[in-house]
Amino acid sequence: TDEPLAALNCPRFHGSRVRSPHRPNTYAISSRCHRLKFLATAALAVTLVGIAIAADKSASANAGDAKNKTAFQEVDLRGKIVCLPEAMHELYGIDLPTNHEHIWGFKTKNETFYTLLRTKLSEALFVDEQVRKKELILKGHVLPKTQIFEMTDMKSVRNGIVYDLYYYCDVCAIKTLSPGPCMCCQGPVKLVEKRPE
Repeated sequence: TDEPLAALNCPRFHGSRVRSPHRPNTYAISSRCHRLKFLATAALAVTLVGIAIAADKSASANAGDAKNKTAFQEVDLRGKIVCLPEAMHELYGIDLPTNHEHIWGFKTKNETFYTLLRTKLSEALFVDEQVRKKELILKGHVLPKTQIFEMTDMKSVRNGIVYDLYYYCDVCAIKTLSPGPCMCCQGPVKLVEKRPE
């Protein structure tokens, strides 16, 4: 009598899997699935947090090195302010649109080009045409692994003589590299070229 029943449950007979005569414990199965999902999610979260912490430590160590300005070698560059696209057009025949935007850079005496980083100290190089027309000696840093120059001081050269170059407020007697209004009285400042004493 068992053989006909066994044949009914046979996969070859029905073309499907054998069904158990006992009902499955759906609560136990569901609970086990939820536990496995939770453990997998927790393991993934711990792994991602570990990766993020390691990356953050690495980035902060590199940023700490980069922010340490004493690690940058200070250099003096002598040359003129140029529009980099125009200079590349003259040198290499690069096509430019008629109304292109100026990207100010610095061309040294030995024909090396640097992109100027726009900061509070270098603002005059970007906004004051009087300064851009002069032969300059820029003091600053070439940022690591780049041709980007961060200016910290500037002087001008006229007839072979080096001059201090700065903006001056007559009212407050304040010298600054910034061409904007005086930081004290908010009045106008003037560009001064003074031979060092």
